[in-house]
Amino acid sequence: MNKEKRISTEETKEMQKYILNILLAIDKVCKEHNLHYYLLAGTMLGAVRHKGFIPWDDDADVALPREDYNILVKHANEWLPERYELVSGLQDPMYPYQFARIQDKETTYILRRNFNFVGGIPVDVFPLDGMTESHLLRKKHYIKYEIAKKLLYFSTVDPYKHGHGFKSLFPRFMHKVVSQDWAHRKMNNIQKEFDYQTSPFVADHDNAPSRGILPKNVYGEPTPIEFEGHLLMGVQNPDYYMKYCYGTYMKMPSKEQYPPQNFRYLNLHKPYREYLKEMKNKK
Repeated sequence: MNKEKRISTEETKEMQKYILNILLAIDKVCKEHNLHYYLLAGTMLGAVRHKGFIPWDDDADVALPREDYNILVKHANEWLPERYELVSGLQDPMYPYQFARIQDKETTYILRRNFNFVGGIPVDVFPLDGMTESHLLRKKHYIKYEIAKKLLYFSTVDPYKHGHGFKSLFPRFMHKVVSQDWAHRKMNNIQKEFDYQTSPFVADHDNAPSRGILPKNVYGEPTPIEFEGHLLMGVQNPDYYMKYCYGTYMKMPSKEQYPPQNFRYLNLHKPYREYLKEMKNKK
């Protein structure tokens, strides 16, 4: 698949079927084990505006309060159907993100960015952490967070992303001095600096503070919302959430404003471990 071209509408719809099945598996596991989760970001927007996926969307996001998130990360691979698995930096230090993913093992999905990580079609799973009311403490918190995020990036990115010359020196140095495991643990500890249960605000660290910090009561109790003919769980105050994150959220963007695809390689029919084995044999 040419990474410079967007996949067709038909291919996108086919991919969305795989993502929907992961969402349904997450919904089932969370309900069976009394874990709170919310559709997040563009997935929540799709539920409100389209009663399902945004037509061009090629991913999905959910979020859980930190305590429930930790339980899911620990036990998901016991609870999920055999086809699916949860991956995070706690299980695989080369996993490049500060959040978890639940992925389809029977597919292959390679991120656009040059990380040394190959997996299956995923649903991103984010922790929701507490956040202080103090703007000064927030500023200090996000400075620490951005530093840790950079360390994680340089410890997992392909050091030769920008070539084999002078530009590779710093990434190669960082690979030697910063362990991926340490970077993940550091990031995790910074994210949960403020206790979720006692904080009046909630932080979704994947977004900038201007979009990622909301009053806790906006999330509230997980609330059923229609998504592709199923009832999944959304935020309690979707209008507030949508306006805060997207402004005039019911207005459709032009095609020129569509975001780029999240992947550079996709195979719906090849297990990613089989793909990795084939690549290894070619070397």
